[in-house]
Amino acid sequence: MRSLWSGHITFGLITIPVALYSALETAERVGFHLFHKKDMSPIKYKKFCTKEDVEVDNDEIVKGYEIEKKRIAVVEKKELEEVEEEAGGEKGTIDVLEFVEASSLTPLSYETPYYVAPEKGGQKAYGVLRDALGDAHRLGITRITLRKRPLLAALVPGPKVLTLVSLRPFEEIRDPNDLALPASTKTSAEAKMARNLIDQLTTQEWDPSAHPDAYKKALKKLLQKKHRFVVAKEKEREETEGGGQVVDLMDALKKSLAKSAGRSAVKSESKRPRSRGALRSA
Repeated sequence: MRSLWSGHITFGLITIPVALYSALETAERVGFHLFHKKDMSPIKYKKFCTKEDVEVDNDEIVKGYEIEKKRIAVVEKKELEEVEEEAGGEKGTIDVLEFVEASSLTPLSYETPYYVAPEKGGQKAYGVLRDALGDAHRLGITRITLRKRPLLAALVPGPKVLTLVSLRPFEEIRDPNDLALPASTKTSAEAKMARNLIDQLTTQEWDPSAHPDAYKKALKKLLQKKHRFVVAKEKEREETEGGGQVVDLMDALKKSLAKSAGRSAVKSESKRPRSRGALRSA
């Protein structure tokens, strides 16, 4: 893994050198691209002015916030940089603001996870903090400037690694009080039976590998069945022929191997020493 950020965890008089690493493997996602069905060329998007219906260059585009209809506050790049500088706070630190009970944070607040690993000289203090937080069932509420943006994040202990999870602003989470929710039923017989059932279905530790992504698995199965695929024609061939070409995978592999074998034979022939007679006749 390559680190995305390096600095220090700070709380009280304690400073621990650490680095952040992405906790997500985006390469495992099955992603699709868009292609033109006619010739299988990639689709690109252009930026158009809705009024003039013309393409606009990037240097003609500005950022703006619509205060109300047809009233837009334009914000320049320099102004945004000044706001980031003002709100960013001290750079290079994961500043622990407070510690809270793990149950006090709702999963709705969690956004992007990062692994936190100790840097040189920080192993012992890192282990002490990780184990102390785990034993106390506590989280650290921290502030960090990441990619020029100040973020509120939770420092979450695990058996082996500390995880830093950026938190959504509380203003973005909707209030559930607007929903029609039932009153508490803790003392009812049904609630007690439900608790017994939950206890029976409870495992010691959750194994995520026991519940793979069914949609991704089905997509991969579909793609593995694709023995026929479409390739874009070469540019010079596109001038005389329109459309893409459907190719059988096995046939394409056989032709590629035959072509490769032919090239190897030509190379071997060219490297073979000529006879003396051949040299004299040349």
